[in-house]
Amino acid sequence: MDAEMLGSKNDKTYTRRISQVGNSLSVSIPKDLATMLNLNKGDEIEIYYDKERGEIVMKRANRIPKEVRPEVVMAMNRAISKYDEALRNLKYR
Repeated sequence: MDAEMLGSKNDKTYTRRISQVGNSLSVSIPKDLATMLNLNKGDEIEIYYDKERGEIVMKRANRIPKEVRPEVVMAMNRAISKYDEALRNLKYR
């Protein structure tokens, strides 16, 4: 199942119990779904209520300004991935 299939009749359905975390309520995302959507600890998501459909919608937060071209973001992500360890070690120098 890929991200494009979400919402189709053949999707796997998950049921989660709402938990109390401090003064907020929390719902976990199943690991296989998080992996499929490339969601990781610390990622940000937007949550809103679609009144017309009566649904809570969650989607990845887009923190990149609209003026930044997608190829620039892809190049930056490649560089960060390639030099991740070196960049992390810089903070100890």
